[in-house]
Amino acid sequence: MITSKNQITNAGKILLTSKSQAEIDEAVALINKWRSYHMYPLNLMKSSMVRLLQKNKIVPVLISQRLKRLVSIIYKLDLNENMGLGGMQDIGGYRAVLKDTKDLLNLQLLLKTSKTHKLVKINDYVNKPKPSGYRSIHYIYEFNSKIEKFNGLRIELQIRTKLQHNWATAVETAGIITKTSLKSSQGPDDWLEFFKIVSSLFAIKENLPVLKEHSSKSREELMVDCEVQSKKLKVIVILKGLRLSAKQIESKQISGDYYIIHINISEQRVIIRSYTKSNFEKASEDYANIEKSISEVEGAVVLVSSDSILSLKKAYPSYFLDTSEFISAIEKINEDCKVIKSNAR
Repeated sequence: MITSKNQITNAGKILLTSKSQAEIDEAVALINKWRSYHMYPLNLMKSSMVRLLQKNKIVPVLISQRLKRLVSIIYKLDLNENMGLGGMQDIGGYRAVLKDTKDLLNLQLLLKTSKTHKLVKINDYVNKPKPSGYRSIHYIYEFNSKIEKFNGLRIELQIRTKLQHNWATAVETAGIITKTSLKSSQGPDDWLEFFKIVSSLFAIKENLPVLKEHSSKSREELMVDCEVQSKKLKVIVILKGLRLSAKQIESKQISGDYYIIHINISEQRVIIRSYTKSNFEKASEDYANIEKSISEVEGAVVLVSSDSILSLKKAYPSYFLDTSEFISAIEKINEDCKVIKSNAR
């Protein structure tokens, strides 16, 4: 089945507006099929990324890929009234997380010389962060293929540093806690403000621009603000509690080429199903069925690919509610803040 952009866009509109369950089911089936097409270019482009890094002796913290969740697709369409699903650019996405800003800059320079697929757009949120404090560089590519169903599919590459990744992971996890999209600057003001402060503190550490609203504040002032907000929100206590649910993953021996990760929020546990390459269609079918069976409040589900369960957990820590590195960074800031306050007396 070959689908056009207009067909996919229309299916997206049906999801948002139709009152007919039969129409909605048909639209979901079409979208799921189209979404699954993106796995082929994702696999090729991720492999190309691995070779590029190896050739230039850059060791990434991680490289990962994913297909966008249906609930995220619907949310994004609802948030952007003028966006058609056929033109959505991040249905298939892959990511490279680098050790530091030096490796990030080196990879940027290498990507400028790569001409395999058409580069449509670059969004540099590292030097010009989003209002939420989010930092990453996004590349939108148009995939070239002689196979019609793959040709023209848009794939998004994200590159960022480990520190920026830890921040984004914590925002995703806190979004699960608050049941809001903090990464889209939506949710409780105190949580949004906390993550903005941390974003600027991390930026100072990496010699990057702070958020405009923090340009007049010193590092010490931001550290005090961070301590106040983190204690008020009980950030460390909450995140540590959620992190416990990730420990079950480390003790299990699970192998496969594709994984469905299903978070049960009320029970604070993670359920994993693994599939071989030959069972990808079954994985897509199960993924779609689980999505239909849960609400955003009850849980979250994602279909991902990874070489091993350990690298999977490393690549998608927010889906395992694991924010250990972010917690350590906040604890260090709060400890240093005590010294600042003591010296000010």
